[in-house]
Amino acid sequence: MKPTKVLIGSENRVKIESVRQSFSKFFNPLEIHGLSVDSGVSAQPFDEETFVGAKNRAEQAKRISDEQHLNANFFVGIEGGVLQLHNRWFQFTVIHILDQQHRESFGTTGLYELPDRIVEKLLAGIELSAIIDKLAGDFNTKEKQSASGFFTKGAVDRLQNYTQAVTFALIPFLNDSLYFQRK
Repeated sequence: MKPTKVLIGSENRVKIESVRQSFSKFFNPLEIHGLSVDSGVSAQPFDEETFVGAKNRAEQAKRISDEQHLNANFFVGIEGGVLQLHNRWFQFTVIHILDQQHRESFGTTGLYELPDRIVEKLLAGIELSAIIDKLAGDFNTKEKQSASGFFTKGAVDRLQNYTQAVTFALIPFLNDSLYFQRK
């Protein structure tokens, strides 16, 4: 049986593993590869820009697959950002999945509120991962627990958060007759 091949628009280990864990629940055998691509958005995206960054990452992975004849089945973009709702600021991550037939879907992680002192730094142009690195007294926390792990004291780390969101983004592909019917 030919494996389902998934390309991720990132080489971040946590993003790759979250896609592996989610897709492996539904596709077997499975082949996963991370690719270095540019999100095309700022290092710390806000609001709609987060969706654009995730979509750009998936589309670039597809472009690379097409150019290099990699024959992947799915292309995944993952982009973390900050969203303002109800006069408060929240961290969230967007997942965009694209397939070979150009069908697409979005999913997101849950939202969690950010403290005002962190929001001030974000609005001044500092990336959330740099702020968390400093608060945690660690480096490269975005490849480890990230902000969700830091704020929940390890109860919900980045891998758990992303794996659930990737699964949510897969919903239309798992129910294609409901989502992708011709009108």
